[in-house]
Amino acid sequence: MMGNILLWLIVVPLVGALLILTIPREYTNVIRSLAGLTAAVALVLSLVLWGMFDRGAAGMQFYEQLEWFTLGFMQVNFEIGADGLSVPLIALTTIVTLFSIVASFTIEHRVKEFYVWTLVLLTGMLGVFVALDMFLFFLFFELTLIPMFFLIGIWGGKMREYASFKFLIYTGLGSGIMFITFIVIYVQAALVSFPDPMSFSIVELTEAYTEGAAAGAVGGAMKGGMFLALFTAFAIKLPVFPFHTWLPNAHVEAPTAASMILAGVLLKMGGYGLIRVGFGIMPDQAARFATLIAVLGVINIIYGALLALVQTDLKALVAYSSISHMGIVLLGIASITEAGMQGAIFQLVSHGFISALLFFMVGAIYSRTKTRTISEMGGLSHSVPVLAGFMLAAAMASLGLPGMSGFVSELMAFIGIFGAPAEILPQAVTLGVIAVVGIIFTAAYLLWAMQRTTFGPPKEKYAGLVDAKPLEYVPMVGLLAFTILIGVYPFILSDVINTTVIDLVSKIGG
Repeated sequence: MMGNILLWLIVVPLVGALLILTIPREYTNVIRSLAGLTAAVALVLSLVLWGMFDRGAAGMQFYEQLEWFTLGFMQVNFEIGADGLSVPLIALTTIVTLFSIVASFTIEHRVKEFYVWTLVLLTGMLGVFVALDMFLFFLFFELTLIPMFFLIGIWGGKMREYASFKFLIYTGLGSGIMFITFIVIYVQAALVSFPDPMSFSIVELTEAYTEGAAAGAVGGAMKGGMFLALFTAFAIKLPVFPFHTWLPNAHVEAPTAASMILAGVLLKMGGYGLIRVGFGIMPDQAARFATLIAVLGVINIIYGALLALVQTDLKALVAYSSISHMGIVLLGIASITEAGMQGAIFQLVSHGFISALLFFMVGAIYSRTKTRTISEMGGLSHSVPVLAGFMLAAAMASLGLPGMSGFVSELMAFIGIFGAPAEILPQAVTLGVIAVVGIIFTAAYLLWAMQRTTFGPPKEKYAGLVDAKPLEYVPMVGLLAFTILIGVYPFILSDVINTTVIDLVSKIGG
């Protein structure tokens, strides 16, 4: 089994979903238990993968390839593997999904369908992080859209249909751009390698564009266009300004469990795809457009923070904070330095845990107060001190308090941007200084929100609220524990990603 661990990671959630389909819908407790067990098995497999991973190897590990089908002149294979970029995101995916399933145990409406879609979503997310064939990558990427569309559209809030269709249209458009660009990338490489056969393999295409015939034969304008198209496709998912408008609607209307997965994992697929495909296949273009990426990162940081600062809905505030924090990812990768790239990957993982915890806390508070309007809250530390305490801890992690993962990721990203090569990013210092202002805004909106919601005199209408329930401690303690673990012992993550980052940066020229 361990010899096919990546295949098992993909298959286990799908098997769990199929088993749930066979259970009568009235057996809700059995369905919940099976969904939780399936996610727990996937988590164990991801931890085994973490333990088996060779930290000193830069290439793909646990590699598997199976000839799938030929489409005209295109050879498509079922090709999977993992390296220091994908292994942490696989672990993040299984952890957040398990905690989101626990958080959803209170759902009573169409329970069976909810967990089927959640496990199918888990299959798609894990597939994205292990796929090494571009066609397979696209299929798994698409597989994540439909489950999230239904999770928002069926179990969401009053505007759920609008939010779900907006999510589908935006992300579907990004997927379309991505697939067309994949075809162009393949065709350009196939033309210059003819008559030698060429597959859709990301590994093979990376070699072709960095060391093979396509490196010099494909023109700079063509490669620049392909890179910008890829960047646009993944920028929609991340999301990057001005493609961000779908995210607040989706988050505000999504049920708590879906928001945890959406912020914790789905956004990370954009950053992962940009690094794996964009920077991996065309490192020269990554260096060429580093300034553009850094500028957009700074805009994301400041614009997202300013929008969060004026929100009256607590969940919307957290949603806009995600836009701001994804700017850190762009800033880190644009630096083309080892520290910056590590900071970007740290931010992907760190924000996954922190945002999932924040959305869980907002959901837990809303279930008691029946409001997300910040001005209607206040004094919650008196009525629900445990929930208020975890909410405050999550906010401190988000603003980058030392000792928590957010501090490490932001510090490394800023070290990277201030140390960026002048020939690649001549305005690095200026952009870094401007981005620091955005971090100040982050502290402002989070501290303002905490002061308005958890502190102040107790309100009589909240006097009888029930504090944290035993089951709620599972996601609260678990997510906060991972946030603190990475904050106080960052080596546990840097040890896994370091070799892959060094290899990637050396190819780009940083």
